[in-house]
Amino acid sequence: MTQTLNTNIVDQQLLRAQSRVGVVLKDKWRLDSLLGVGGMAAVYAATHRNQKRVAVKMLHAEFSQQGDTRTRFLREGYAANVIEHPGAVSVLDDDVSEDGNAFLVMELLEGETLDQRWERNAGHLPFPEVLAFADQLLDVLALAHIKGIVHRDIKPENVFLTREGVIKVLDFGIARVFETAQDAKQATRAGQVIGTPAFMAPEQALARWNDIDGRTDLWAVGAMMFTLISGSHVHDAQSGTEQLVYSATRPARSLASVVSGVPPSVIAIIDRALSFDKVQRWPDARNMQGAVRAALSSFGPAPAPPVDPRLVAPMAGSAPRMPSTGARASQASVPDLGVSDSLVGLDPVQLQAQVSLRAAERDQRAKEIALAQPVIQELQTRHNGAKQQVADALARLTAARNERAALEEWFKNHVGGQASAADAAREQLNQAFAQFARTVLGDTQTFGTEFDGAREEVVRLGKAAEAAQHDLAVHQASLEAYDKKAFTQGIVVTVVAALVFLVLFFLPVILRYTAD
Repeated sequence: MTQTLNTNIVDQQLLRAQSRVGVVLKDKWRLDSLLGVGGMAAVYAATHRNQKRVAVKMLHAEFSQQGDTRTRFLREGYAANVIEHPGAVSVLDDDVSEDGNAFLVMELLEGETLDQRWERNAGHLPFPEVLAFADQLLDVLALAHIKGIVHRDIKPENVFLTREGVIKVLDFGIARVFETAQDAKQATRAGQVIGTPAFMAPEQALARWNDIDGRTDLWAVGAMMFTLISGSHVHDAQSGTEQLVYSATRPARSLASVVSGVPPSVIAIIDRALSFDKVQRWPDARNMQGAVRAALSSFGPAPAPPVDPRLVAPMAGSAPRMPSTGARASQASVPDLGVSDSLVGLDPVQLQAQVSLRAAERDQRAKEIALAQPVIQELQTRHNGAKQQVADALARLTAARNERAALEEWFKNHVGGQASAADAAREQLNQAFAQFARTVLGDTQTFGTEFDGAREEVVRLGKAAEAAQHDLAVHQASLEAYDKKAFTQGIVVTVVAALVFLVLFFLPVILRYTAD
């Protein structure tokens, strides 16, 4: 039932995509032909009104209605432009069609994907050829990773071989640009699996986006090389779901266990790239590329890119071709000429392509160095500045500690003594004021009537004090008299009680003897 439903959806997408052929987008891009239809988008060959030939990638209607998906499609479509490498397909324009479908305008490629080439060769490609492709692919990824971009969907269908023999990396549409945490959260929802199961590293299959980095792409490169050489996927599974589970839970098998006749150096490159623990993989694309080139050099001169002459010299009326994402474009099959043993056997056109390729590589290396130098210098300047700031902070801290110790010593020596002196002076001042007050009150000649009120108040207070003293004396006398009276009364009561006791005690005896 699910299979039938998926087939119906694909058929509907194909019909909608075909119905757009001949439509002019935004009054400037005419869709000439349908190149391919994938799960997310359809790709067309198109012509601008100025006759420039391009490819248009249009998001399916059901995804264009999802605001976050459309935003990510348009924003991340420019990830390839950020890389600035000739091996990344550049995006020329983006817009939304009149009926609300988002689309990207890209350079138009002529050639075939590695997946299509692999199928034409019965599911096997010679390992020197695969190494040559990996060399160019890693060159693109090295610069992408420097710019903070991880592709996350490297596979044979997304690696394109142009008719000039140049590798182009397709579909940076799900690439992750490492920005702020909030941007990353908005770009990819937690737990959402994105990519192709057969070429997913363990951390990607588990949707652990915080663990994904350049080494995740290197696992995919190793898986792609494994498949192109052996004709099998890294994990032998019966379905995409099973493949996903195996990728998340099982270490990759060695290439040597699947195919024979591959040199140990090539097996070592691929096996290391496929390490389950990413710490054990190649540290970066440049290191893996160095190993690939060392292996290539051990096999003799670098092989020429295997390009069909009919692609190098296009015939009249030949249609440009470009693969779609997640689905293969319909293209005419062309024969494989194999890999030449040396550059001597190349025709002039192929030789020129090789020269151009090497020149492009040299220029790219120079460009990378030029880009890296200012960054290195800026980092060095920042590092030196930070070291100086630390030194200055330590110096200020030491000076502050010394100043605090000096202040504590000064306070101990000066402020403490001054506090004692101040207390003594305050006592002397109080005594002086008291003496002065007594003098003022007693000397009526020097200090006149203005102090009479005070004198009268002193006299009043003195009389009140005398009265209080008299009252206290009377009270004390009363207490003493009361205490004496109470004591006398107590003695009398005691004596009377004793007499009564004696009478009561001896009365029975007296009565008995009287009776006898």
